[in-house]
Amino acid sequence: MINKIVSAFLISLTAIAFTQAQDRPDMFDWKPLEEAMELAAENDKKVLVYANAVWCTYCKKMEKEVFTKESVQEITNEHFYSVWMDIESDEKLTFRDQEMTQIQFSRAMRVTGTPTFIFFDSEGEIIAGQPGFIPEDLYLQILEFVGTDAYLDQSFGEFSGIEEEN
Repeated sequence: MINKIVSAFLISLTAIAFTQAQDRPDMFDWKPLEEAMELAAENDKKVLVYANAVWCTYCKKMEKEVFTKESVQEITNEHFYSVWMDIESDEKLTFRDQEMTQIQFSRAMRVTGTPTFIFFDSEGEIIAGQPGFIPEDLYLQILEFVGTDAYLDQSFGEFSGIEEEN
């Protein structure tokens, strides 16, 4: 009897883990945070953390309407290592030599809503964070602004031409 209960429990855990892994869109090569940070330092790229939740309607919208676009995939893969972060996950990660859960990391990054995008430079310093659903055209501009280091010498308004229009 106990063997059947243990077996059922293990099967349930496997099914849950498989389902969570299946929920991740495969258009990006999602990396664990620590690996993404190491690769970014080695290859002078940035890290893009996508903080989301299983229940988040706008996350699903982002994944279906924006992440699926070839232009978004190209610029993301060119400039960033992508990290999938479930703000409610107890899965462990290492950040700045500290082990914590994804929940704790999300709190440390002050993620209060989903989706939230957190950009890190190649040295692991936070560049910026942006919460909310972002339409494709604006998302591409943000990726380009951060990815090309334009943020170092101009405002986003200058970069995007928004300030010139006003």
